[in-house]
Amino acid sequence: MESIQSTQWSASEYQKFSSLIRAYLNQQTEDLYYRFPSEESLYEQAKEKLQNYRHREILHTALSRQLSFLELSETQSQNLEKLKLENTVTITTGHQLNLFTGPVYFFYKILQVIKCCRVMNEKYPDLNFVPVFWMATEDHDFEEINHFYYQNQKISWDRKAGGAVGRLDLTGINEVFEHFFNILPDSSNATELKDLVKNSYFKSKNLTEASQRLVQDLFGKYGLLMIDGDDKELKKLMIPAFEEDLFQHTAFKKVEETNNKLREKDELVQVNPREINLFYLGEGNIRERIVLLNDEFFVLNTDYKFSKNEIREELNAHPEKFSPNVILRPLYQESILPNIAYIGGSGESAYWLQLKGMFEAMKVAYPLVIVRNSVLILSENQNRKLEKLSLSFLDLMQPLNQIINKNIEKHSAIEIDFGKYENTLNQMFDELEEKAKQTDISFSKMINAQRSKQTKGLDKMKKRLLHAEKIRQADRVQRINALYSEIFPQNELQERIMNFSEIQLAYGLDFMDEILTEIKPVDFCFTIKTFNN
Repeated sequence: MESIQSTQWSASEYQKFSSLIRAYLNQQTEDLYYRFPSEESLYEQAKEKLQNYRHREILHTALSRQLSFLELSETQSQNLEKLKLENTVTITTGHQLNLFTGPVYFFYKILQVIKCCRVMNEKYPDLNFVPVFWMATEDHDFEEINHFYYQNQKISWDRKAGGAVGRLDLTGINEVFEHFFNILPDSSNATELKDLVKNSYFKSKNLTEASQRLVQDLFGKYGLLMIDGDDKELKKLMIPAFEEDLFQHTAFKKVEETNNKLREKDELVQVNPREINLFYLGEGNIRERIVLLNDEFFVLNTDYKFSKNEIREELNAHPEKFSPNVILRPLYQESILPNIAYIGGSGESAYWLQLKGMFEAMKVAYPLVIVRNSVLILSENQNRKLEKLSLSFLDLMQPLNQIINKNIEKHSAIEIDFGKYENTLNQMFDELEEKAKQTDISFSKMINAQRSKQTKGLDKMKKRLLHAEKIRQADRVQRINALYSEIFPQNELQERIMNFSEIQLAYGLDFMDEILTEIKPVDFCFTIKTFNN
């Protein structure tokens, strides 16, 4: 496989982020982070983290146990052993246990973690940088993870589900993938896809194990280590923090302080804390919120009830039954790992920026927050279509209607640009406005009313003419619509809908190495990459 073209845009050129993320990438939100991402700041963060990290033996033992059923690559085995060394840190990303990895950006965030560690290991050989993937095994929103899209067809795993998704058995999963197999073409790449499924979902007892096997087959050669937070020995390390959340509500207070500041600036608040940010994992696949009412702790939608002493005893005896929500999960991650940076999408990065105050109050080092790269993959055929339609990559970032209007105007046989007429009209009314100031205020109001009326009329004529041109160039409009729907499935960025299987079928798993060469480890970039058909 060979790529024939690659184009990259920086964050300032991309222009599709929220105002908060734009401000962050422009380093205008210094109160929300400790260090801004750079290779130098990663190194400084590592030196600082190493001074206070104390859980190497426990972490190594837990990971060795979790990964013991897998045949680790030589690089993975080396990285696992490096975790015992006092000069080793980690760089992490995380994701839900989406069926068959879900949208393809799953690959981009993991590959960026791998690339970042490679670059840092080469530049700073006195330290070890190990890539880690945090598996969101305790999430409970099954509807978010029970499907993936193949050629715009939704492949779903429909079953009753509750509790932590990682604990779900794989009832009905074979039928889901047999259907998927039936719609695949007959090719060596399709056989490779089937083998990935058979070696993961068909051999596993639950969703966590299946996801571990799949990630292992895809990323094991790069040295990536997976971690499952649903682990009693690791949660023992969080007993003090969980107890503080239950009784002091520190996370709620600190995150809400930050949220109020964001609201004052009219910024979108990504996540809202609760007084208690813990779930209880009970018998029968139960994962429900813990709430405090009249000095007693209740687990919603269950019969579980605890006094203050009882819940403290329960936490100390069974920490594995307590599950952090989206607010406390980052604190859990940064407490048990020698971690220095988290790589995530813009939404993830936005909620990490809400957490610095909580980290400071809990005396846990706040990591660097790195906004992951985005990638758009085009076929050679799609690239040719763009050229024939005279569409640039920059055009693709505009809304579809704007793309069509601009392209129609560009290829019209008559002039549609009404700009000079608008300028002439405004010039005339400006002159009349000056005269009105010297006569009568009521005359000035009449002029402004007429200006508005004539401007609207001109705009109406422009739209009418553009509509007529769209009819005349109906074939061009149809081709633009068809190409746009290919490149932006469901009117979304390709990476947010398309599953990796479509790319793998066309180019094989070598596409991962091609993307790895393009990814920038620290700086955001949007890459448009064209592959040979």
